[in-house]
Amino acid sequence: MHATPLRYLEGTRVTVSRPDGAASLRIEIEGEEPVLTGRVRRVFPLSNPDALLSLQDIEGKELGLVKPSDLDGDSRQTVEAELNRTYFTPVILRIASLKQEGGMWTWQVETSRGDATFYVRSWRDSSSEIQTGRWQIQSVDGQRYEIRDFEALDDRSKQFIEQLF
Repeated sequence: MHATPLRYLEGTRVTVSRPDGAASLRIEIEGEEPVLTGRVRRVFPLSNPDALLSLQDIEGKELGLVKPSDLDGDSRQTVEAELNRTYFTPVILRIASLKQEGGMWTWQVETSRGDATFYVRSWRDSSSEIQTGRWQIQSVDGQRYEIRDFEALDDRSKQFIEQLF
């Protein structure tokens, strides 16, 4: 199997919309058949989230790469709304409680989106340090949470996390 070469698209040739009532995006590339069930993904979601986007069909086959800043206003708005939905990641501001019960860690936290309770099986398998002191955590139901700066957490929250190591 050989790698498919990267295909960079001019934003002026691309229109992204969400038809009324549709679950998926409609992606139109000038001179090509429209893709009625498209999706958009960030190429560098953590290190440079607004640099480059991958436009894909529903199965994940890449149609091409585009800079979001090159899209027209309506397409850019549609893409931003979709990315906000896809990459929704509350930031953990404080840990109220962290308990291990039956092989599962129960987290009760205060986030940028309000209070939340979530469950994590294995810290090692469910977390990754993106940068020094910046952690991304994935709960058993697939929701992502982020600790932006470990050192900025209050002492009690730090103590809770230290018990995981």
